[in-house]
Amino acid sequence: MKPFRFRLDRLKRVRSSQERTARASFASALGALTHAESSLRDSLRKRDTARDELRHILSIGDSATTFITAQRVTDRFDTIVDAAEEDRSRAASKVDRARATWVALRAKHEGLSRLRASRESEHRREVERSLARELDEFAMTRAAGSGNHVGNNPTQTKPSS
Repeated sequence: MKPFRFRLDRLKRVRSSQERTARASFASALGALTHAESSLRDSLRKRDTARDELRHILSIGDSATTFITAQRVTDRFDTIVDAAEEDRSRAASKVDRARATWVALRAKHEGLSRLRASRESEHRREVERSLARELDEFAMTRAAGSGNHVGNNPTQTKPSS
């Protein structure tokens, strides 16, 4: 009997490679999302600090030009926060796409693994059946050579008295 050969092994290796690449892409996207979230937190902290300064300036009652300058600074921080939120949103959607790609490729790879295991099990059973048939034929040949055929067993008869 031929040794087991899974004809889709090449495809399985390709899928495995694609799955590893997709997993690395997902990890990279996750890292970018973490960085974007950290950047957003920094931007929010800076904006809150600027707003506190603006409140402090307003409570002191300094000149209008100082107020306008402080307002421009807080507006600039608002713009930075908006940009950071957009970056985080883009990074999150990239993570979702990378995760979906990875999950799809992983499912295909696992499907091929299950198919391979099933075919290998089937092959093993067929080999066992073939070996059992060969043993049966060998036993029948030996039995035929010794004159002991099935249903033709020599039985001892008792002499009649």
